[in-house]
Amino acid sequence: MYGANEGRALGNPGNQFYFFQQFRNAGGEFFNPQTMKAQINNAIGVKAMNQIMKEVAASSPGIKKLDFISSWGLWLNGKTAMIYAWPPTGRISENYAQRDKAFAFLPKSKIVGKVGYALMPGKNGEHAGSFVQCVSGDSKNKEAAFLYALWCTSPSISLQRVMLPYTLRDPYRISHYKSPAYRKLWPGAKDYLIALNDAANNAVIDMIMSGAGDYANALDREMTAIYAGKDVQSGLNDAAKEWDSITEKLDVDNQRKAYAEFLKLPGPTAKNTVAKLGLSVHIK
Repeated sequence: MYGANEGRALGNPGNQFYFFQQFRNAGGEFFNPQTMKAQINNAIGVKAMNQIMKEVAASSPGIKKLDFISSWGLWLNGKTAMIYAWPPTGRISENYAQRDKAFAFLPKSKIVGKVGYALMPGKNGEHAGSFVQCVSGDSKNKEAAFLYALWCTSPSISLQRVMLPYTLRDPYRISHYKSPAYRKLWPGAKDYLIALNDAANNAVIDMIMSGAGDYANALDREMTAIYAGKDVQSGLNDAAKEWDSITEKLDVDNQRKAYAEFLKLPGPTAKNTVAKLGLSVHIK
């Protein structure tokens, strides 16, 4: 058994997610808000990357080239002591998802009833980007599309959707976390839902601004190079240079304004999470 097994292959789904949470957990901020120079290669960034390298060392052989789905396979077969991942991991651990053919690609869980739930060390876990319902501006049926979006995100219908075995739509409403029906899906489901709620209180959110995908891909590539033996500081320096190039390409002034708006949201840094803003939701 190994300590951890997050899939580290390039683009699966992206190493930036691992870095983003640990960087900000340690107090990091993506850019200098005045100059818009990247700060991912500072002492905090080096600390976060060195922590990740220790996780890699505690993982099974070949983890640097395994994708995220492979890490689920190792987890379900009891080869990993711990895992941090998106919430479907809770459902697949109890074989709840595998009852549907859509999840037939995963092995049956050998760890049913043996799983506990906890926040990331330091509390500031990554709050992944979400599914979003939109109405197209050139839609011929705007009202119908809008009413459909209202219906499928309503409390009763959305609860049914997040309880489907094959869903990738995780619980997101307070009513979902408190739902007696969801809490009965497996013996530890109540603890799972409470942990998701508490994680949301302290979570740091993905970058929401122009160029987010380009910044993420640049960091993913350099982290992959570091796994292959590149010096940590050198790899982060090169990632920061590419970030600065992306910022200049998109226009520094425009990016400064976009980043300022991002910083107004709950969770762009560890200093202004939902919990730090005094807006936490507590459930039992």
